[in-house]
Formats: sequence, C-alpha cells, structure tokens
Amino acid sequence: GLRRLEPWDQHVPEVIALGLAAGLFYLVAVHLVLRPKLSDQRAALFLILAAAVVFRLTLVGTAPTLSDDLYRHQWEGRIQVAGWNPYLVAPADPRLAPLRDGNFARIPGQQVPAAYPPLAELYFYALALVDGGETSFKWAALALDLATLVIVVLLLYARREPRERVLLYAWCPLVVMEFAGNGHYDALVLTALLLANWLIIRGQKAASMLALAGASLGKWFPGLALPVFGVRAGWRGAAVFLGAGAVLTWPYLEAGWRLVSGLEAYAEQWRNNESLFALLSWATQRDDVAAGLALGAVVGLMLHAARTGTEPLRACYWLVGAILLLAPSVFPWYVTWLVPFLCFFPNTAGLLFSVTVLLSYHVIIGYRALGVWHYEPWLVALEYLPVYALLLWRIVKRQGARPCPTQSLP
Repeated sequence: GLRRLEPWDQHVPEVIALGLAAGLFYLVAVHLVLRPKLSDQRAALFLILAAAVVFRLTLVGTAPTLSDDLYRHQWEGRIQVAGWNPYLVAPADPRLAPLRDGNFARIPGQQVPAAYPPLAELYFYALALVDGGETSFKWAALALDLATLVIVVLLLYARREPRERVLLYAWCPLVVMEFAGNGHYDALVLTALLLANWLIIRGQKAASMLALAGASLGKWFPGLALPVFGVRAGWRGAAVFLGAGAVLTWPYLEAGWRLVSGLEAYAEQWRNNESLFALLSWATQRDDVAAGLALGAVVGLMLHAARTGTEPLRACYWLVGAILLLAPSVFPWYVTWLVPFLCFFPNTAGLLFSVTVLLSYHVIIGYRALGVWHYEPWLVALEYLPVYALLLWRIVKRQGARPCPTQSLP
C-alpha cells in the first residue's frame, strides 16, 4: 500500500493511516513472539528474517519525500568531492552555486554549515565518490539496517534470550519506513552502538570503545554513554576512544570550533514535536535553561549508571529513552534509536511510541501546501498521551508490587 502511494508527501494522511495500520499488525506480532517459547524457534527466526528483508526491499525503491535530510547528505558529500570542508561553508554560499542540482531547493538549513559529526561526513563523502545518487544512499541505509538486525540477533544469542525477539526491530514499520523508505543514515549509528555493546559483552574492550567512538561521531548522543563503557574498558579503552575520535576528526580539523557551529545553530533554532522539553521551557520561560536541565538530567543518569555498574546495553536503553523524552526535537527517525533496545527490554510504552510517532508526519501537510511548519496540538497529544499513560501505569504498578517493609516491634 505504501509503495502505491508515491510520492508520500502528497498523500500524507493515507501514509500515516497505513503506517498506523501496519503498526497494529506489528504490535500483535510482538505480543505473540513475547509469549512462552515457540515450538519451532529456528523456523520462526527464519520467517522473521525473511519477511524483514521482503518488507525492506518493497520500499527501498521509493523516493525519500517524507524528509529532505537525504538531499542534505547528498549535498555535503558532493561538496567534499569538490574539495570543500562542509563545516566551513553553508549550502547558500554563492561560491558553491556550480554544484547545485535540481534538488537544491529541498536542502534544509541552507544558511547553516554541517551539523553532522565527522564519521557521518565521511559516510556522505564515500557515497558521493560511488555516485552520490539517491539509490546509493538508500541501499547503504538498507545494508546498515540489516547489519543492525544481525547484531541484534548476536546480542540475543550472547545474552541467552530468545532470538525470535529480533522481530521487535525487524518488523517495526517505523524502522522499515525510515531506513529503506527515507534512507536515513541513523542506521550507521545503530550498527556501531550495538556493535560496541556486543563487543563489550565478549570482553573485547578496545574494539568496543572503537565502535563507540564511531557511533559518537555518527551522531553525538552515544558519546554520553562513555562513562558506562569506560568503567569496564579502563584507561586503555578511553585512550582508544580518544584516538579513534582524533583520527576521524582529522580530515575536518581545519574547521576548529566550527565543527560544532552547525550543531549549535540546530539546537538554538529547531524545536520539533517535543514533549517534556515543552514543559521545562514553559516552567523556566527560557529554552536555554530548559536545554541545560534536560542535558544535566541525561548526563546525571549516565553517571549514575556508571557508578552503579549498570550493564552498557541497559544504560544505552536508558540514554535513548531519556533523550527522546527530554529533547527539543523528536523527529520520527529519532525513535528508531530506541527500537533495537526494546528487543532486550520490551516496554509497551516504547513499542507504542514507535507507532504513534508516525502521527507527527502531519506537519508535512501544511509545509508542502503553504510553507508553514506547524504541529497540531491535538495530534501531538494523541501521539504522546498514550505513551506517557503507559509509562505512568508501569511505574505505579511496579511501586504497588513492592513488598512493604516489615515493621519491628517496639
């Protein structure tokens, strides 16, 4: 059905409806696979993986119209091939006019230089060297998505958990739409972050820190898990992390502090589909204070996880969950960061969020028609209220299940 609705940005209500319908089938499948052990686990795993590949191949040929990010990725790869540092020039720079193509108008943030970390830029550069077309970016995202799926299976095996739980990632409609459909490179980050977790479980500390450095320089957020991994990897692991970071950053070192100027502009100018951040901003009346409180809460959570010896996989689950609840921008593809961790820590609220977040695509209707980027409050409420209701119910239920302490006689 989604394949027949191309281009998706001209059929947004129908795309959302089909995505939600697919989400219902997905949640039923999740319920079935989380029940007691299946009679034939090997056959079940084969079916899950085969269907996952079919789902992705169905959408890999679609145009990435629900998001313009891929066009930015193509642009930054193209200008690097031409010899430009993406951290020093913005797309609107007149010196880059000869490099513009028919998709230039779709590039977001044309006044802002690159906001992506160095490994992401190297990824864009490598694909631009191949051919730089949509097809190469889409197939690369698909390959990394499948690599993530394989690592989830390896992690389930290493943790001696039912491997058919990979369905929670493999059949998630959001994951299929964002990677095979929209070509987001977040699959690169997930592959590296989950690889870091698998390697640390196997005791390969240096390799794990190398993978964590790659994840952190694909998107910035995995770097917040460094204290948790560092406790297990020691100072040698920290040295590997820093060394890998230096090597990956070296090609762009000319930019100096401008390596993060695009990220700073993004943090200051963009607010999209937020939840708890809106409450923090309302309470403090200042976005910068709200951002500081949110970041402090996430850092504090990671330091607590490191101090208490929390396993890295669980800490990464906490990290992603906290970011999604507290971030000033929550695009649908950000929620794909959470989905693989649900294979190990199934959470009804998280699973539901991976479905309801598709409602946030309603913003494209007004944007494509009128150039207005506006979220309807009632749709945002419909997206988040069931998720928070389930989170609160889980907390209340857990508190109610705790045994009362025995009172001693006077």
